[in-house]
Amino acid sequence: MMIKYFGINIKQKPDGLKLTRDNYIKVSNKSSFGNGKVYSDEYIKRQSENSLYNYDLNMDYFRLLSKEEFNKELMKFVDETKVFEEITDLAPLQEVPGYYIMVLDEYAQVYIGSSDNIKKRIQSHWSKQKQFDRLIFGNKENSILSIDSFRAYDTTKIFVYPTHQTLIKENNFINQFNAKYCLNRTKGGALEGLTEAIIQGKTRGMLDKD
Repeated sequence: MMIKYFGINIKQKPDGLKLTRDNYIKVSNKSSFGNGKVYSDEYIKRQSENSLYNYDLNMDYFRLLSKEEFNKELMKFVDETKVFEEITDLAPLQEVPGYYIMVLDEYAQVYIGSSDNIKKRIQSHWSKQKQFDRLIFGNKENSILSIDSFRAYDTTKIFVYPTHQTLIKENNFINQFNAKYCLNRTKGGALEGLTEAIIQGKTRGMLDKD
């Protein structure tokens, strides 16, 4: 069954189009890193427990954020950059390059990205299920939930900046946004594979007392 959202058809998922604790994990015993590794039952149990612990920690963190302050930060960012515009229809952005901001109002979070095809890239975020062995990026106490763990209906606003100069400004945009409201798990721009992504990784001190 197809559903129209932001002007495009998206596929309904049996477990819903919003992230929940029940649909967060899709267990796989196969490595997603292309090395042919098969995970043990012990690893699967530990990874599942750690991922749910991290999920709950993130949700507690989101609940403490001020939605009002988040919206002020978002509008400040849009006003200062002067290049992003809110859109309600992704269809015209097929094969259009540029930057995009996915806004998840319920969680007071944004994700900032760039692509040669904005529509296709956002659709890919909505259709993916984050790989089991990549749910945690850092450790269970500080890993930020991946944008690919969220579902289509979690995105409530979209801002775009169409331009052929992709990647160049992505990291600056990420750093310009208050980190506590940003889901990006690594620096923006061109990365030399997984190793650099890990080196440039971003985490969040969700157990900090301050």
